[in-house]
Amino acid sequence: MPRWMLFVPVMALVAAVAGIGLMLGGRSVGTTETEVIERFAVRYLAEAGAGATRSDCAARPAQSEGLWLVVACDLRGGARFEYFVDAYGRLAHANRLERQS
Repeated sequence: MPRWMLFVPVMALVAAVAGIGLMLGGRSVGTTETEVIERFAVRYLAEAGAGATRSDCAARPAQSEGLWLVVACDLRGGARFEYFVDAYGRLAHANRLERQS
């Protein structure tokens, strides 16, 4: 067996790890706050139903480790929807809080 064939599996592993790192880095860098807010505003509109508007939603920095943003949407006279977003723009947790009168 030629000596160079011993290094083929190592080179393949290095290439795979580099590809995964570039993919995850590209997702992290490519996702903007505006895109995240828009995505969760659309989700809020679907969940809240009648009376919900995009302008009900705003974002703030998350206080928890591993989270990036909290998108909070207040339905006028109704519930409060909160979407906790991780560094890749994915939903980590969602809350729906009912207001008590």
